[in-house]
Amino acid sequence: MTITQSPLINPSLAHRKCDSLKFRTFGVESVLRRVNVAVLCENSTTFRRLVLENRDANTPIMLHGPTARQFDHLLWGLGVDSLPQPCDEEDLECLLDVEELSRHYSIHYLQIRAESTVVAVIAEGTNSAVLSCKTDSLVRMLRITIRVHNNTLFAFLMQMWTWRLHSKELDRTIAIRVAQPSRWDYDPQPFLKLLGHAFYAVMMELESKLSSGQRIDLSSHLTQAEMIHVRCGYHSLRSWWDQIASKPPVYTHSPQCMYPERCSYVWRIRFAWLAEKDKIPFPKVDGIRRLQEIHKFIAADLFLIKNMPETCRHSALQELLKRREHLLKTVHHHFDL
Repeated sequence: MTITQSPLINPSLAHRKCDSLKFRTFGVESVLRRVNVAVLCENSTTFRRLVLENRDANTPIMLHGPTARQFDHLLWGLGVDSLPQPCDEEDLECLLDVEELSRHYSIHYLQIRAESTVVAVIAEGTNSAVLSCKTDSLVRMLRITIRVHNNTLFAFLMQMWTWRLHSKELDRTIAIRVAQPSRWDYDPQPFLKLLGHAFYAVMMELESKLSSGQRIDLSSHLTQAEMIHVRCGYHSLRSWWDQIASKPPVYTHSPQCMYPERCSYVWRIRFAWLAEKDKIPFPKVDGIRRLQEIHKFIAADLFLIKNMPETCRHSALQELLKRREHLLKTVHHHFDL
């Protein structure tokens, strides 16, 4: 076992109201830590109870639950005057460890400080450590936003999680397991939507096999039941796109539109031509990206610019966006969730 000195031996801690600097050895995993027990007892009723229950100074006080790394992070948090904002994933994990362990060991002042720092970092909306964090850190931050009842930050993190699934930055299988509503003491709807997008991302990963009818083994770590959801979503979304492609969105004509029938006809034929166009670089089952691509093309289409009044074209484009937004909000229904 390795024995190291805790940062709590720093003389700068002498300003704390302790009678003397007494040290005890704590065992965490296979590591022993010599810790300023006076500081721990001063700030934590839980540690005070542990010390009183383990009076033999020659016997390490064993901690069960945290890792040695997490315990080091807690000691670091106790030894600094303020908690800096994280610069990378390692810093973020450290801050989250401080928050969780200080709450577990009833170190109230530190828990509040760490929690406030996490909330502030999320609210900033631009912190790179948050925007690129791993799934585990994302889940831990979500739990904090739920606990502090901050629905705005909760929605921000859920949206970030959704788009990072689509961009292949985060593991879909982990998301499918973690996003199960039964795991959360919260409104199930946001997690059902996230679950739908996780299945959507898996479906797109397997699209070539699904479209050609190839056998899909379970080497992707999906269960048989999860694969049924994926297949259900594939066939539902394929049928959904066929309906979308055959019926362009209906829009409201501008009062200045002199030839509404001609305007509608131009819109219908252009949309139908593009909806079936093979040059769109996404499979027909990928309605989210196909609608985005169609919108981008139509917005710059010189034929429509020439033959549709600007207000009518804008109205038609808005209806197209509404269809995409509706799919984003209801995609979980296609996977029978």
